[in-house]
Amino acid sequence: MSRTSESRAETAKLARLLRVSDPQALAFLLPIPAPELRDYREAVTDLLYDDEKELLQRTADAARLLPARTLAAIGERALGPLFCARLTSLLDPRRAVEISAHFTVDFLAQLAAELDPRRAAEVVSGIATDTVVAVSATMAANGEHVAMGRFVAYLDDAALSRCLEALSDEDLLRVTFVMEGEDRLSSVFEMIGAERAERMLAAAHVSGLVEEAEHVAERLDAVSTPARAKLRGRKRPKGTASTEGATKR
Repeated sequence: MSRTSESRAETAKLARLLRVSDPQALAFLLPIPAPELRDYREAVTDLLYDDEKELLQRTADAARLLPARTLAAIGERALGPLFCARLTSLLDPRRAVEISAHFTVDFLAQLAAELDPRRAAEVVSGIATDTVVAVSATMAANGEHVAMGRFVAYLDDAALSRCLEALSDEDLLRVTFVMEGEDRLSSVFEMIGAERAERMLAAAHVSGLVEEAEHVAERLDAVSTPARAKLRGRKRPKGTASTEGATKR
């Protein structure tokens, strides 16, 4: 698998975390191995969540005193998505889900883009599937593919399948480029099927995503799945890596 592509995916995630609008600004990090960049990103995430934790905890404790609808209004109109994302992991998961039901989809999409799903797995799993699909579509429209990639591992199969159906091929490619977990990548390709996977990879050169397509093909090549086998049996789209040759680079 291309080490440069792996590092590029990690720098894209780090750029999103640090609010760097152009990931190319972090191109100097590409020579660093992806695992080291991943460890650094997770350490920065932990630092951001631990910052002002006492204030956040007091705010979370006070959330027990007001109705969910009122808290949602305060969050959306006064606190903002970043503060609410930090609060989410400190709230009781059932309470957090109750409050989220009163947020608009647009605000939920902004909140999700700032959320570390590792710290809010129960909350993510408790959100209604229809809402999850609507939020994912809004995040894609906002260009939040890096943030979307963090959530794939935390969605159940039913919600993930519907989200995949709602995404365009280009959005799907951008998400699979940065998503984590080879097992979940296998599930994604099983869900979309070989025909759509082939179409997605074939269109990569049109949208300027050839490197992303090659990286995804290489990752898929490392996973033993029926979807990979079906792709191997088809004619490979021009401009993308073959699954036979990808791991030999």
